Amino acid sequence: MKRDRLEDFINENRHEFDSLEPSDKVWEMIGQRMEEQTKPNIRRMSWMKVAAIIAVIILVPSIIYQVRSYYQMQTVQAIQADPDVQELMEAEAFYAQEVSGKLAEIQKCYKIYPELKSEIEGDLNELETMYISLKKDLKENISNKEVIEAMIDNNRNRMKLVDDVLAQINC
Repeated sequence: MKRDRLEDFINENRHEFDSLEPSDKVWEMIGQRMEEQTKPNIRRMSWMKVAAIIAVIILVPSIIYQVRSYYQMQTVQAIQADPDVQELMEAEAFYAQEVSGKLAEIQKCYKIYPELKSEIEGDLNELETMYISLKKDLKENISNKEVIEAMIDNNRNRMKLVDDVLAQINC
């Protein structure tokens, strides 16, 4: 390998390069200049951080609101476009009203038949849990006819349950 002449010169004369050092005043001036330069940058950075935080605080909720409203609008459009979903909504409202009315009649009999409360409410809670699961499935695929039919059947089963209980008890 060929050696570099500059490198050889520096190695031979290193003692002459190392003998000269700047005075303490030079180092103090360099330190002062560095402090002066860093102070404005710190102030700028702190204002930039504050501005960024404010922007995030303002933008994140508005983005979340827009995304939610977009999905709600899509759901409403899908419901309006699909007659099966409209039928489900009407059936859900009808059965909810009927079941709550008949359940109120059954609740009057709880004093006479206290064991009735735990049995009926347990069955109704089980049907409600299944209904919530079906609703989640429906959100994933809004026009799935099998899920819609299963939801209507669930409502019919609730209605049948309270009808059967009312037929068996006489309060």
